[in-house]
Amino acid sequence: MPGKNRRLALFFLLLWSFLVLYPRPTALGESLYRLIVPPVETGAVVPLISGLPSGADPAALEKYILETFPYQHDWQVYGYPWYFPTTAEAVQKGKGDCKTRFIVLASLFEALQVPYELFISPTHIWIYYVGKEETSLENLEVALFYRDDDKLTFKLPRMNWRESAAVTWEAFWVYMPPQRKRLLYTGLVFALLLYLTPVKTRRLRS
Repeated sequence: MPGKNRRLALFFLLLWSFLVLYPRPTALGESLYRLIVPPVETGAVVPLISGLPSGADPAALEKYILETFPYQHDWQVYGYPWYFPTTAEAVQKGKGDCKTRFIVLASLFEALQVPYELFISPTHIWIYYVGKEETSLENLEVALFYRDDDKLTFKLPRMNWRESAAVTWEAFWVYMPPQRKRLLYTGLVFALLLYLTPVKTRRLRS
């Protein structure tokens, strides 16, 4: 029964791969929820407020966060290919990618009562505020979702999909720990062996 073998091998490979990428499976669900409902925590950024330059405008606040939280991929910080931290986690780690910088800056803006909007593209998340300069990475045209207050709006983005694929490949594969890659290859070998193993069937007696 090659069809049964094929389905079993595929199921094994998908399950194995998911558990290799997310040893704590609930981390992915938590991250997806936080993407839609960002866990803004004003209390978590209180230690950062004391280090702010006096009279800082929103652009200066953003620059401060970008300098305070050096960019690192989720594999390097959290051990997952994609992870959305809480504000407390982000502050505790002190580094991370755009999701870390976003949630810390959003919490800081909330604490200081600075108006802002949330923007999400297929490869990036950022904050828009009055006076923010647009870039090729951060502008309305490339946004897939944006949130103003409690309203989340979907739109089709205009962007360089080849560049987006390259960014995703780098974050997902290039920075994946070598031992995780070996585990993925091991699962692929097991799945192939499972696919090639004959399935014994019982013959009904007449």
